[in-house]
Amino acid sequence: MEDETTVLKSIDSLDFDYKLDNINGKCANCSSCYKYGKNLKNPFSFQLLCHRFVKNIEYIPLSIQLNGKNLKEKRYDDFIYWILNMINKMNDEIEQTEVNKIINELINIWKEVNQKLPNNRVNVEHLYDPTGIITPLDFDDLKRKKRMSDYCQNFSFLQTKLTNNKRQCHIYYNYFKNTMKAYDDVSVVCNKTSADTSKCPYLCKNNDYNPEIILSKLKCNKIPVEESPPKLITEEKCNMETNRLKSELGQALLAANNHVFSYSDPRVVVLILFAFLGIILTFLFLYK
Repeated sequence: MEDETTVLKSIDSLDFDYKLDNINGKCANCSSCYKYGKNLKNPFSFQLLCHRFVKNIEYIPLSIQLNGKNLKEKRYDDFIYWILNMINKMNDEIEQTEVNKIINELINIWKEVNQKLPNNRVNVEHLYDPTGIITPLDFDDLKRKKRMSDYCQNFSFLQTKLTNNKRQCHIYYNYFKNTMKAYDDVSVVCNKTSADTSKCPYLCKNNDYNPEIILSKLKCNKIPVEESPPKLITEEKCNMETNRLKSELGQALLAANNHVFSYSDPRVVVLILFAFLGIILTFLFLYK
């Protein structure tokens, strides 16, 4: 049986992210790294990042050639997000000026590697001009844009998986449920009449990606039925009910002192009932 990670790698954006994180093999142009980063605060960490960075520069044009030129912008947007995310992980307390220095060093390396790449294996049209990268980069903005573009890129694939009861559809469903909030941003920056569409990922334009399109035709037998949360009463209401029961219980106890009271008296049932309700209310309050 396929595990969840293997299944999710069939989703294109996740597969590409995985390859960026786990790139391996020979690096033909990593020698370019050694010329840079000497004046940074952590040159060793920079070199480790740089080798992964260069391997990805070598890989991405081949990925574009394999998957289609229409994904070029998406691939490089994801890569730029990956770069900044990796820099942030180098040191939690890294200053913005140092981040800018690292990015500028990587841009110089990127330009140098681009000059070496065009050959029989790499199409120059699949390369990216990094001179358009302007520091400082806004990580939150890049992350938001990536969430939107991932959602739109994967929508058609997930629609097929989730409306035809495909194998492992419950795994795709969980992923879709966890990512569909991205549509809130898509609807604002892409669909509104007065929206600034310059912030709309190109994959999200000229189409409707409302999650209800999928959810309204959902066909997946393995989706568990969501249990309704237990109904809990508020502390204030619990106190009011407790006081009422205390009052009624007191009246019942007074009645119990009456000489005509016996265990065959219906009031015994009332007394027991109130005591039982009091226990239930106390249990519900403690459970809350």
